Formats: sequence, structure tokens, C-alpha cells
Amino acid sequence: MTIFRPPPHSRAAALHREAEDFFRRSWDAFPQEAAELGLRGYRGRLGDNTAKAHRAHAALLRRALGQVEALPAVDFDGDDWLDRRGFLALLRTRLFFHDTFPHWQLDPQIHCQTPVNSIFHLVTRGSDNLAAVTPAILSLLADTPRFLGEGEGCLRRPVPLWTRLAAESCEGAAGFLEELAPQIVPLAERPARARRLFSLAAGAFRGFAAHLGRIRTGAPRGYAVGREAFEFLTRERLGLDLSADEVFCAGQRLVAQTAAALEREAAKFGRRSAAAILEQARAEWRPSAPTLLGEYRRVTADIKKRLARSGIVSLPRGEKLKVLPVPDFLRQQFPTAAYSAPGPFDSDQTGIFWVNDLSLTARTEAARRAEIAQHFGLELTCAHEAYPGHHLQFIVQNRHPSRLRRMFSHAVYYEGWTLWCEKMCVDRGLYKEPHARLIQLHDALWRAHRILIDAGLHTRGLTHAGATRHLVREVGFTRARAAADVNWYTAAPTVPMSYLLGRCQVESLRERHSGESLRRFNDRILAFGSLPWNWLRLA
Repeated sequence: MTIFRPPPHSRAAALHREAEDFFRRSWDAFPQEAAELGLRGYRGRLGDNTAKAHRAHAALLRRALGQVEALPAVDFDGDDWLDRRGFLALLRTRLFFHDTFPHWQLDPQIHCQTPVNSIFHLVTRGSDNLAAVTPAILSLLADTPRFLGEGEGCLRRPVPLWTRLAAESCEGAAGFLEELAPQIVPLAERPARARRLFSLAAGAFRGFAAHLGRIRTGAPRGYAVGREAFEFLTRERLGLDLSADEVFCAGQRLVAQTAAALEREAAKFGRRSAAAILEQARAEWRPSAPTLLGEYRRVTADIKKRLARSGIVSLPRGEKLKVLPVPDFLRQQFPTAAYSAPGPFDSDQTGIFWVNDLSLTARTEAARRAEIAQHFGLELTCAHEAYPGHHLQFIVQNRHPSRLRRMFSHAVYYEGWTLWCEKMCVDRGLYKEPHARLIQLHDALWRAHRILIDAGLHTRGLTHAGATRHLVREVGFTRARAAADVNWYTAAPTVPMSYLLGRCQVESLRERHSGESLRRFNDRILAFGSLPWNWLRLA
């Protein structure tokens, strides 16, 4: 079956033929990617993980990039132009991380996370019928030792931070498999073999971690991509033609603006700081429903009804969202709440909004209350993850007539959309909680500081320790939470800063189209799919 056939009225047949050829070859080499996109024929397989395979993929990327660049941009307009531009960004970015800054050599996390993420994806998407995905899970387990062994041969002076994190991830992966085994083994046709596969895979992860302890690592700040690459990624991932210095200055301006707005909002509650106000509110907050899961379900359903009445955005016909508790064996793998989108080609387009209620395992009343307090402000969490945030955006994107468009995943779009949703819902009064705007501004300030740290880590010599101290000092994070956040920033240059810069781009678009209704505006920008806002051509 042809996946990337041209949508109706498209004149870009050559582009979609090139996409079909590229992705088919990529998926044959790395079937785990296709499986997570919802193509079930690729389930249960891990691709070749040798240096030869990764170099061959870089060659495939170069070939496809040359073919698409040879299709003159002047021959494309409208949706065809966006498909071509988005495909170019995907190819260029992937080639950068395969060739110029090869993560498969520098980041051991790439190798240890691939098999466990493939298993995790099957478990989460098939949580209501684990028997159906058990054969694929066992197949992945059988292939994991080989995959990790090949990964050892790929590494060349890996980044020390990423090496340490990978070793920790391996122990976490082994623990996850040991917790998952009791759920899967009884469902297997041959339980003894299944139990052995779990044991061998867990041992392979621990063996990979032991190898990392012996390997020679590279420079401490080897994660920094440098100024030229950072600016390249800013163009290709965010659609912004800005220098690193301009990005940093934009971050400084947004920090000052957001901090001032936060101070003005805090003044409405007295003479205390915003942090002190929110700390007290968090300690005093209690869910209205008997359980946290019940509260999330109540709030999510209520928000959906309010959205339908508000007229600020349309809800797609037939969309489905389940609000589910995180299974016991997955509790350590999830934050307080998270969204799992269906793949763009998944036959079941149900979104899953996971709730991780760790208060259920607390041993004392004080610990239980502390865990419940972590969910304070869940109305905005629901806005971000469910309605009108990620769930709505991905369900609309997965219905785009161009299947190539469904492949694009620019964080500046989908995270910019969620921050726009948070602010829009507070501005429009969809959330009546008295501290809603204070919470929204506090979270926006965190995203503004991300811009400074993102640019600082990759172009200005900011160290991991310095970035951690910055979040502790300026945003009030604990040191552990700040360090975890910075760990992610090091491996995803330009993505952390895309949240607030993305919202700013939405606001700029809205100013230019202030004459149309908010519903029409939101519906139109959602209809484009996950591309940088600056590429959208709104008539």
C-alpha cells in the first residue's frame, strides 16, 4: 500500500514519490520508528544498530535531500510548498544528527532507549489488551541483547553526561522489564521462554551499563552543538531566521516582561511573592472528586463542555480521549500526568491522558498530601495535555489530507499551541480557579528562562551546573528537578526554547488576523499541521 500518495488537488506527485521511497527504506532499516507511527506490520522488530547501518542511513538522507532540493521551490505553492519545506527540514535535521553531530556515536541513550521505548509504546497503547501485543513485546525482548551489543560498537568518545544518564536509564529499563514480566509472562504461549527473554533483556541492559562504565568518554561539554549549528536548527526547527545572540536577547526581553506580569498578578493577593502564594495554595488545595483520577476526569469533561459552549475552537467529530490511571508497573516511568497521542497511521485514533497518582502508594498521611499537592493547577495541565491542547492538536494533524504532513513534529508548533491554549483559557475565563493566571504566568516564566539556558548551553559556554543553578535561583525549582530539566536541554538544542517562542508566534499571527473570530483563527492554524508558525501562509 502506498502511504504518501498525493492528497486531492496536489500537483506535487514527485515530492510524495520521493517521500514514499525515503520512508520505506528508512522503515526497513529502522522498523521501530514505523511501529510507533502506527504501522502494525513493523511491530516487534528492531533494526540493524551497527555503525555501517547508521552510515548507510546518512547516505540515504543525503540522497533524499538532494532529490527534494532539486524540485524547485517556485514550482510549489500552498499546501504543496509547506509539504516540501517540512520534508526538507526533516531531512536536514536528521542528517545533522546522523552525520555532522552524530548522536549514535556521542549519546549512548540513543541505543538503550530505543528497545525499551519500543516496548513501552506497545504497553501503553495496548494497555487495555496486553495479550494482543504480547507476541510483539517478546519479539523485541529477543532482539534487545543483539541491538545493545551492536550499540556498544557505535560509541566514539561519548558525552560524559549522556553516558552517565544512559547507565542510569539502563538500570531503569531493567527494573521496568522486571516489573512488566508478571503482566506479560502469563499471557505468552510459552511462559518459560517468555520469562527467560525478560531475564536476558534485563541482563543485556545491565551489561550495556557496565560497558559504559569502562568506555573512554569525550569532552565534558561535548553536548554543545555550537553557534553555527544552533542557528541552523533555529531555522529548520523553529522557522526563525535569528542569530544565537538575537535568541538570547529575545529570552531576556520575555523574562523581564513575564516577571513583571507575574509580580502584578501576585500583588492582587497581598504583599507576598508569587512563589509563596502558590506554595500556600498548593498546600491547601484538595480535589473536589473522591480521587485524583476522578478529579482529572471531571475537569477534562467539564473543560470539553466549556470549550463547546465557548466557541473558541471546533472539536473534531468522533474524537476520543481516555483518562486512565498509570498502571502500577509504569508509575516510575511517568510524570504526574502525560498525554499519549495515537500514531499518524494508527487505526485507533484514541488519545490517552495518563494520571499518575502516587498518593495511592504513600505510607503516611503527610506523604499522601504532598503527592496530591503535586497536581495543584491540574486545570491548566488538562488544557495543555487534553482540551484544547495536545490531544486536539494531534487528532486534527493525524487527519490531514497530506500524509506527509502528518510526519512533521515541530515543537515550536505543538508546544507553542499548548501555551497559547493555557493563556487563552485563562483570558477567556474557562478556568475559574483564583490562582489560574498566577500559575499560568509562573509556568510561562519558566519557559522564558528556558530560552536563555537553551542558547547558553549550546553557544555561550553555560555549564550544566550553571544552568541548574539558574533554574533553582530564578524559577524556584529543587536542585533535582532543575538538573533533570537541564539534562533534557543538553540533548535537544532549540526544542526547550520553542515553547514560549512558539506562543509568541501564534500571538503575532493573531494580531495580523484580529478581524476574524477566534474560532475561525484557531481552526485555521490547527488545520496546517505541525510546522513552524512562520511558514504558515494565512490568507
